[in-house]
Amino acid sequence: MLKNYFKIAWRNLMRHKVFSFINIFGLTVGLTSFLLIALYIFDELTFDSFHTHADNIYRLVNKKVSAEGKEAKVASVAYQISEAGKTTFPEIIKAARFTTSGRTNVGTQENTNVFYENYSIANSDFLEVLDFDLLSGNRKTALTAPNSVVLTEESAMKYFNSTNVIGKAIKVDGDSLPYTVTAVLKDIPVNSHISFNIVFSESSITGKRFRDFISSDWSSDNFTTYLLLDAKAEPKSLESKLNQLIKSKRSSDEKDKYTYSLQPIKDIHFYSNDFEGASGGNLAYIYIFAVLAVFVLVIACINYMNLTTARFANRAREIGVRKTAGATRENLIKQFIAEAFMMTAIALFLALLVVQALLPYFNNFTHKELTLNFNTDYRIWVGVGIVVVVASLMSGMYPALFQSSIRPILLLKNKINVGKGSLSIRRLLVIFQFSLSIIMIVATAIVYLQMRYIDTKDMGFKKDQLVIVDINSGKVRRGAETIKREFAKLSQVKNVSVSSRVPGEWKNLVKVRAKNENITSLEGKDMYFLGIDDQFVKTYDIQLVKGRNFTNTGTTDSTAVIINESAAKQLGITQASNQIIEIPSVDYGGSIEKLDASFNVRVVGIVKDFNFQSLHQSVSPMILGFRNNPFQSIDYFSSRVNSDNISQTLKQMDNILHSIDADHLFEYHFLDKQWDLFYQQDQIQQTIFLIVAILTILIACLGLFGLATYAAEQRIKEIGVRKVLGASIGSIIVILTKDFVKLVLIAALIAFPIAWWAMHNWLQDFAYHIDIKWWVFALAGMIAITIALLTISYQTIRAALMNPVKSLKSE
Repeated sequence: MLKNYFKIAWRNLMRHKVFSFINIFGLTVGLTSFLLIALYIFDELTFDSFHTHADNIYRLVNKKVSAEGKEAKVASVAYQISEAGKTTFPEIIKAARFTTSGRTNVGTQENTNVFYENYSIANSDFLEVLDFDLLSGNRKTALTAPNSVVLTEESAMKYFNSTNVIGKAIKVDGDSLPYTVTAVLKDIPVNSHISFNIVFSESSITGKRFRDFISSDWSSDNFTTYLLLDAKAEPKSLESKLNQLIKSKRSSDEKDKYTYSLQPIKDIHFYSNDFEGASGGNLAYIYIFAVLAVFVLVIACINYMNLTTARFANRAREIGVRKTAGATRENLIKQFIAEAFMMTAIALFLALLVVQALLPYFNNFTHKELTLNFNTDYRIWVGVGIVVVVASLMSGMYPALFQSSIRPILLLKNKINVGKGSLSIRRLLVIFQFSLSIIMIVATAIVYLQMRYIDTKDMGFKKDQLVIVDINSGKVRRGAETIKREFAKLSQVKNVSVSSRVPGEWKNLVKVRAKNENITSLEGKDMYFLGIDDQFVKTYDIQLVKGRNFTNTGTTDSTAVIINESAAKQLGITQASNQIIEIPSVDYGGSIEKLDASFNVRVVGIVKDFNFQSLHQSVSPMILGFRNNPFQSIDYFSSRVNSDNISQTLKQMDNILHSIDADHLFEYHFLDKQWDLFYQQDQIQQTIFLIVAILTILIACLGLFGLATYAAEQRIKEIGVRKVLGASIGSIIVILTKDFVKLVLIAALIAFPIAWWAMHNWLQDFAYHIDIKWWVFALAGMIAITIALLTISYQTIRAALMNPVKSLKSE
């Protein structure tokens, strides 16, 4: 019997090729969209879950509250917390420490391959707690001995053109002894919150200063720490005991309050965005994408329902004969479900082919490494199977129940009165489809307008045609003035500056606490600090509104500062007249260090506020100190260049750097391109909204086409009578069209408030954003109506042009 069901289903599919094509096409589009988004969501939701003991791994985090009540969360803690914790509390099986201290020049002993790398160190437990896949070596001993180093597969190929590198050596700038490669890891998965190319053994740091520091370190925030707990351990209980231990070891006169907690490693990706210097996934985006994926698939299934019931009249006699011949309602339901399953199975096969073709582009777009093959996680394939079954039932159940319930005599006479209930359900489905389409049109338009606003907004400085060259060695730093002069001599270079950080900084921005006689707080106000030279304001075209710029001699302005308008407002300064500002402490990414003696500076200038962070954040108070300051060394050259022959200019800059330091690697960025990275996720969201908007409109049009087909078939005789009585073709087209326009207008009324609410909330993520204009909704409504009219025009015009004699001859 089952074989017979599918044989009949295949015959029907081949007999009605246009109908079958529309259905399969709609389902293929829906399933392709669903699979791609599902792969993305699965990858996001399984962040860091590839570790063997992921359910029992926790990261130690510190929530600090300053004396003023300001809260900060830091994802790193002091050395002794993990070291003493694992010996004090038996529920801690192992403790992994990881920290990065700047970048360094790394190369092979022969100097054939030299690169800049983050200098990351980890303790011996690191690879046992976080058990990244190992290509070679022993994870238990790889990071035990001094001067040991672990490479990733990519790094091994980069340095040695081979992964068979155990026992080979690399050298690090400034270290006299080479490092021996003790293990090679497979490349770190993209869905890992922690990533590195090279990691050195913690025991390699043998200096007395470091050893003295870690022996009594109970208060720093320098070490990212992961605890592997016993499966029976109670994390909350351990948190309490850890806090008691830390409290007993730290000074009782500390003004800042602190609370340490354990964060499950699987929660880090989505629940760390409020940490100092952290960025992770956005769970709201996952919900949005999940809803979109389901909606696109549901719309495709709705189309199947609409098109199946629309052509029901063509199968009425077939069903009547089957019932008369003894077919039960159960037999008919199985038949229609089999047809839906066959359609869905064919669509799935085509969708899998399309997904395979699109995955390379999708991965490049989302910066993922998604795959769909026999090695893919079994849960993905289980999900695919469930989706096929659910989609088949969703597509076929309503038509099956409806068509199998009608009496045979009515079917044979073709006297079928569908009734208001069925028609209203069909119309509700079309309203639902177009509501979602209009919401997506509005969302796409607003995201586009916001991104255009970001591109055109006055940032308070000019970011185009700025080349940022990294300073990565002491020789280059000491020769900075010479390099500046040589850069400035190049014909394509307009201005050159050096600074500790640059606007749009991709490393950590230093904060200081500042106060003067207008601030009553003992600790002072938090402000960002930037070390610059006398050319910085000119190079970046920042407006000086009060006072003066730095002079080009370090002795005169070594204690001078320029502040932005936000800092001036907080400090109560209206004129730049050498007012004294006291800086008692500095904050390096959550690690606050009090100075032995406060650094007193004097205000010589005030600049207009400029955005040194993305437009997601409002402008914060900033102090621009002179390049020679106690907080941070210069780290960048900024050069404003002509865009003509830029490659030749970069080559000349490289030669100048190498004349100062022959081993220096030339590393540069274009600042406007670096700023684009701030909005990478927003750009991805914009593109996804656009694609989903196109797909929802396309599939909704198929649904509307189905309803138009149904309406035309139901009203053939009515149209014939109207034409006999003298109705014009135009009036008949209006009669057939106005009902569909009403549906779209109802959909718009439903969609507009939902779209406004959703996009208003989305815009709140930006400190600077557009206002939602009324014309966006009007445009979305007009687009939807235009698309609807174009979709139904074929059926309505065809019905209006039909010969009335032909349509009435059976009466």
